[in-house]
Amino acid sequence: MHHLIELEGVAVTRAGLRLAGPLDFILDRGRHTALVGENGAGKTTLLRLLRGDLAPDLGGRRVYDFGDGPQRSPLGLRQRIGLVSPDMQDFYTLNAPHAPARSVILAGFCDSPLLYGEPTPEQAAGADRIIERLGIGDLAVRAMGTLSTGQARKVLVARALASGPDVLVLDEYLDGLDQGARAEVLDLLERASGLATLVMAAHRAGDLPPAIRRVVVMADGRVAADLPREEGLARLGEAAPARPLALPEGAARALPGPDAASLEFLLRIRNASVVIDGNRILDRIDWEVLPGEHWLVLGENGAGKSTLLRLVLSDLAPYADDKHGAGTVERLGGMTMDAARPLIGVVSPALQASYGRELGWEVTALETVVSGRRGSVGMFDEPTDAELLAAREWLERVGLGRMADRPLRRMSYGQQRRVLLARAMAAGPRLLLLDEPFSGLDPASRADLAGLIGDLAAAGTPLVLVTHNVEDRLPAINRVMILEGGRQLFCGPGDGRGAAPAAGGGAIPAVSNGITEG
Repeated sequence: MHHLIELEGVAVTRAGLRLAGPLDFILDRGRHTALVGENGAGKTTLLRLLRGDLAPDLGGRRVYDFGDGPQRSPLGLRQRIGLVSPDMQDFYTLNAPHAPARSVILAGFCDSPLLYGEPTPEQAAGADRIIERLGIGDLAVRAMGTLSTGQARKVLVARALASGPDVLVLDEYLDGLDQGARAEVLDLLERASGLATLVMAAHRAGDLPPAIRRVVVMADGRVAADLPREEGLARLGEAAPARPLALPEGAARALPGPDAASLEFLLRIRNASVVIDGNRILDRIDWEVLPGEHWLVLGENGAGKSTLLRLVLSDLAPYADDKHGAGTVERLGGMTMDAARPLIGVVSPALQASYGRELGWEVTALETVVSGRRGSVGMFDEPTDAELLAAREWLERVGLGRMADRPLRRMSYGQQRRVLLARAMAAGPRLLLLDEPFSGLDPASRADLAGLIGDLAAAGTPLVLVTHNVEDRLPAINRVMILEGGRQLFCGPGDGRGAAPAAGGGAIPAVSNGITEG
């Protein structure tokens, strides 16, 4: 039986940097495969090679055969290889926030990011079927820019499946999804495994649907092991050796300005709502963050978590309700946003995408970290020697010291996320805002950076950790907000374990993976 895709002696080199290879890899019909390995191991590069988004160096051999005879080029086959990836989601964030979700799903039939012509009745029916099977009818009528990370991911999964592809390529496809959405997508992929051959990159054992029977371990751009499911799951579950990530002296006071402990408040939001394209995303939020508090903000996809941080960062303005008037947002004891911006460390998918939109990912890791001291995207002046030294030290802390001069474009999604963590920390922020900071990280990196963020909190840096996964909470957490449908379901003392008393004498609703149970 012929192979769907075969790589023999394939390598990928860009700008003199070997990204992967030499690689030998075979994908057979029905042999569903997961790629695992640390950030930068080559998983995404291999997926892009399989789909034809990357051309291999001369000398290697890449052959496709979907039943019509072998061919060396992916031309004419792209519609038969569905794709879900963070890069796709970034495209819509950066370039097409107003695109209707249903048209994005329909565009999957022609392997274009946007729909440029009238779909056929068969295509329209196919899109409607997958929308119904995923249960995303309410999302399909909305613009991509109004969707949360998890909601947009569901739309992209629907887009990849709508045309009934032979191969379905999935790159970190569950990152950013709450437990309910993860279960729905995993169930859908299990059913889709009878229609298409799955090949996916993953970091967690729970990311592998039962259909995955083969686990390929990647390391340094090569195939390190090809294992059956059980051995592969055991490899994913192995405890990674901890790397020392001690804080440098004076980490919390890298920039001049008042100590967080001396401020009357860090955040104060009063009666603030956010409405985007007629959709009420947040509804009458009242929230105060005081010195010494570390907050966990929980909620399902679409609850309004990321919108809340955009409100804090002045990316969005409070909506002026007819009855209640416009709400207010104050930061760091009443500083202007211009004064507060360099003192607020941020890690978020939106910030990560902005480096693509404004700089085309060409900025280096070192420049990215230094830019955090100015609260800017990119550099507008020459950094000092002290700034460069501090930035290099923080890149070492997140395990990327050897990549200081590498452009973000040549880094994996997870490596970019670690650069942003270094950027947020290097400036010695008075407040740290973390929106799904561990998304896209391998287990070792998650554990290391969780410990590092916890050390920052212990050293006196207040933090707000926004997540749908209660397992991401840190020991320092002492306050919890739970959002549901844009409203505050709970806001008060607690650590996310469901044990703290509420203000009225009751108990905080029990929380399991960000979903309230009471």
